[in-house]
Amino acid sequence: MPELYEHQKKALLNMHNGCILAGGVGSGKSRTALEYYRRNHSNLKLYIITTAKKRDEMEWEQEILYFPGMKAEVVDSWNNIKKYSQVTGAFFIFDEDRITGSGAWVKAFLKIAKNNKWIVLSATPGDCWTDYVPIFIANGYFRNRTEFN
Repeated sequence: MPELYEHQKKALLNMHNGCILAGGVGSGKSRTALEYYRRNHSNLKLYIITTAKKRDEMEWEQEILYFPGMKAEVVDSWNNIKKYSQVTGAFFIFDEDRITGSGAWVKAFLKIAKNNKWIVLSATPGDCWTDYVPIFIANGYFRNRTEFN
């Protein structure tokens, strides 16, 4: 197991299903997310939705090597998120938050979030509260965008 930095250990204490782990580029969000999965949901299959660049460069597979015995069922890009909207009973890490607005990615995310455990990683904060509407809906605070507004 990798040794985590103090800020990562502190983040782990505050993480829960449906949370956003925010941190700057290079702050160790990926490793922290994998440790959260190992501690809390390792009995579930792991799906990682990330950027095409990170998928193609196999960044997540490199991080997983630090966790002996861990494997991801899928590491795929946001472009393919709809492929996983029928998955149930798994754990999803949504890397590089792409779930603002109300398009196809958001619809797929909401379907996945309803039937699975999940967290979101983000290095870029939203510009306003409406950027987080899909997260609020996925966590059950609102039924839809209209109710949020």
